[in-house]
Amino acid sequence: MPLHDLSYQRFEGARTSRLARSLAMARSSGSLLLRRRSFLLLLAVSWISVILRGAQIFVAHSFPDAFPFLTIDARLWQEFVSQQVLYLPVILIALYTGAGAISADLASGAFVVYLSKPISRSDYVIGKALPVVTALLAVTLAPALILLLVHLFLAEDLVLFQSAPLLPLSVIGYSVWTCSYFTLAVLAISSLSRSSRVAGAGFVALSLGGPIFLKAISRLPIFDPPAFLSMIDATVDSGHLFFGDVSAGRTPFRSFVAMAVLMAVSVAVLRFRLRSAEVSS
Repeated sequence: MPLHDLSYQRFEGARTSRLARSLAMARSSGSLLLRRRSFLLLLAVSWISVILRGAQIFVAHSFPDAFPFLTIDARLWQEFVSQQVLYLPVILIALYTGAGAISADLASGAFVVYLSKPISRSDYVIGKALPVVTALLAVTLAPALILLLVHLFLAEDLVLFQSAPLLPLSVIGYSVWTCSYFTLAVLAISSLSRSSRVAGAGFVALSLGGPIFLKAISRLPIFDPPAFLSMIDATVDSGHLFFGDVSAGRTPFRSFVAMAVLMAVSVAVLRFRLRSAEVSS
């Protein structure tokens, strides 16, 4: 039968769940990332610190008398996740995976195509956020848990968990909090521009401009800049809350609140920009 003779037929199938729709978008974006050798190379480089930390744990257990300064405590895992932010793996992966996540769709018009299907703006954001946060967890939470398993395999006792019984929960909480923070920030900046390069430059300025600014004003003898003014410093400082070592931080509570405020602002920006983009399209 010719196409023009067919009458309109309604779709009689069941509507998929929000999670299924978001996962379908996430799988599509994730498969494209995994095909890029540059992304796989970035992940491999980000795991160099994991190898070094694993060697540290092995040496500390195998030669405790030769290297007494290599102590294994909860600070090792806190410092590992913090160093993944300080040494830029988290920043670079968030930039690679998230800078063009929304801006590319706005530039090509794919955003309108998505919303023409039974996909809401919330489904769209979740689908775009899942690949970013998964890539970030691959260089924070996953290696941290692997290091914890390495310690359990080499340790002769459970002294570590006697002093830090909530260590696994601390590692999970700090990693998820950090990755969610950078994911929302990079997606919000990506939604502000139709150019992936402009969005990437904006994210770099936001994440790396803070430490540069703080170092500049810290030279003033009358001013001691707080950590929460910088994305990186706030993330490192807030880690003391998750590991129960508040006194070792500068202003961990303020850093945590500052991160929560930026996350709320990022959600508001995403909601406003996607709504306005839908209306203008």
